Amino acid sequence: MNFSEGGVEKTVALLVLTALATGCLLVLLPFLAPILWALIIALVTWPAFLRLEAAVNGRRTLAASLMILLMVTLLLVPLVVLATSLAEDAAGFVQRVRDFFSEGVPSPPTWLAGLPLVGERLAAVWHDLAAGTISLGQYIPKAIQPVGNWLIQAGARIGEAVFDLTIGLLTLFFLYRDGEAAGHDFVRIAQRIGGQRSGRLIHVAESTMKGVVYGTVGTAFAQGVLTAIGLAITGVPAATVLGTVAGFAAFFPAGPIIVWAPAALWLLAQGHLFSAIFLVAWGGVAVGMSDNVLKPLFIGRESQMHFLMILLGLLGGMIAFGFLGIFLGPTLLAVGHSILTEWMHAKAETLGSEETAPTGEQT
Repeated sequence: MNFSEGGVEKTVALLVLTALATGCLLVLLPFLAPILWALIIALVTWPAFLRLEAAVNGRRTLAASLMILLMVTLLLVPLVVLATSLAEDAAGFVQRVRDFFSEGVPSPPTWLAGLPLVGERLAAVWHDLAAGTISLGQYIPKAIQPVGNWLIQAGARIGEAVFDLTIGLLTLFFLYRDGEAAGHDFVRIAQRIGGQRSGRLIHVAESTMKGVVYGTVGTAFAQGVLTAIGLAITGVPAATVLGTVAGFAAFFPAGPIIVWAPAALWLLAQGHLFSAIFLVAWGGVAVGMSDNVLKPLFIGRESQMHFLMILLGLLGGMIAFGFLGIFLGPTLLAVGHSILTEWMHAKAETLGSEETAPTGEQT
């Protein structure tokens, strides 16, 4: 088989470019998660960066440095504190759960039986609950140990995420400083590949990222922090651990209630009536209202992520990217889903216009 000189050169050039692209991918693969995180954060926070740049008279390097300092304060420092606290609190949390179920719920307060109409019934339920926890005492200590081990491992994973987040913040600095030219190049490449509709798809992706980052991930973070604050105020042990659990649960509807409601019952069982009432009020108003107020500000109710997409995004993201996958998984799935939906609608509109066009205009 004969090859022309031009054909051989093109084949060799293609092989070299393929090998070069593969090599670049292998070099960047260990840092894929922090790079993706930095790209998403840069896109979502770009308007705020431009306002800050204008405030410092156009000094882009200074504005980028101030944004990174803000990100370190809001993300890196709390993550370090969380990793340390989670490892320290996990062992104490497991021991308290063991003691609680071994000793059982204490006797009901004397005033409970004196309540009109329902007092005696509540006291009877309380006694039954106490008897049930004592009987569970022989099973709970063995069952709770894997939970404690998982919490300790979670603290270690968060520690590893600090390194990834540091790489991401370094990348984010250069994206702020030099990202405008790169953004224009990306738009031109997208137009070459996707044609005229690429601008619309980029806008859809940007809007979806903002909705997920602020409306889903941001709201879950806020609810976890608020839950931890309420637990700390009322003196519930291991507030950091429970607040972290509430943050994960907040990805799902009314998730944090599985944390603060049992904590309120525990306070009531300890005889801290007013603390229990405060925690219920805090959970229902401060934690609950944050979900109802923050999400609609950034993402419409009709465009909220489906439960299955959130679940798969969280689990798959953590498996693929580690701790940062909690952020990346739901975001990437939501962006992919939005782009696919937009493309399908555009295709349907094109087919519909062709079907309704006059016969003489069709070629």
